[in-house]
Amino acid sequence: MALTFSVEKAIQNVENAKLEDFIYIKHEDFFKTQKGGEEHLHMVFNPPYGERLDIEMESFYSSIGSTLKHKYPGTNAWMISSNLEALKHIGLRPSRKIKLFNAKLEARFSKYEMYAGTKKTHKLKAEND
Repeated sequence: MALTFSVEKAIQNVENAKLEDFIYIKHEDFFKTQKGGEEHLHMVFNPPYGERLDIEMESFYSSIGSTLKHKYPGTNAWMISSNLEALKHIGLRPSRKIKLFNAKLEARFSKYEMYAGTKKTHKLKAEND
């Protein structure tokens, strides 16, 4: 599969920073993937805001949330978006929200913590550890 310019540039940036042992970049269809292994994973998303791309935002953001919840336990997912309405369709409660600006667009940088099972069982397990 040919890499896009942005993926190639990201790989070069990681190499230039000598962070290859800590950061792994792979070009895949996110909706067809799942987390491998038990290690804690950190992901950062910058999905379309609806400014330049004409896609069904509610459905797209809902698919991101569903994929994270069902296929990425043990993951912290951060998402930046100026489409505050679309963020509501993630279907997950953010554990943190930071107001910021992406160029001239007011945006939110939201953190979503994924875990296996329900929030209640996750809290009970954390208390017993």
